[in-house]
Amino acid sequence: MYNVHQSEQTVIFLTSLGVGFLLGILYDVFRAIRLSLTKSRTATIIFDILYFFSFGFLSYIFILALNKGEIRSYIIIGEIIGAVFYYFSFGIVAIRLTDKFVAIIKRIKKFIFTVISLPFKLLHRLFYKSFLKIKELFKKTEKKSSKMQKGYCQNYVYMCIIYCVY
Repeated sequence: MYNVHQSEQTVIFLTSLGVGFLLGILYDVFRAIRLSLTKSRTATIIFDILYFFSFGFLSYIFILALNKGEIRSYIIIGEIIGAVFYYFSFGIVAIRLTDKFVAIIKRIKKFIFTVISLPFKLLHRLFYKSFLKIKELFKKTEKKSSKMQKGYCQNYVYMCIIYCVY
């Protein structure tokens, strides 16, 4: 079994604090992406699942690299303490900055959507009345043609009856 000395354990613990801190930053990145895309409950669940998978993967790589794959409680505790330290120190500032960043991203998305949709809105305004007139013309034509069809159908049925009888 791999033997870990006291000084190595201290280094690994301090490094796990840093990894936990970085995982806190990673969570804020996931949060910013999620908030800039949507605020739906489903998206929150999906992004949380993605975060926990990446948290587990990065923790696994960290434990594999520094401790030869041996899971020690002080490593997990160090990561949790690092993430909690990030959340209560820099995380509060990061949340405020993230909210401002998300607001800016949403304004940019709205501006881009407005610019892209503007030509279509202008075309709609230009041709809307013309299309309404064409629609009314088609309705009148449809009514006339349906009346004419009824007359032709009645004559056709009458002619079929006459030919069948004789």
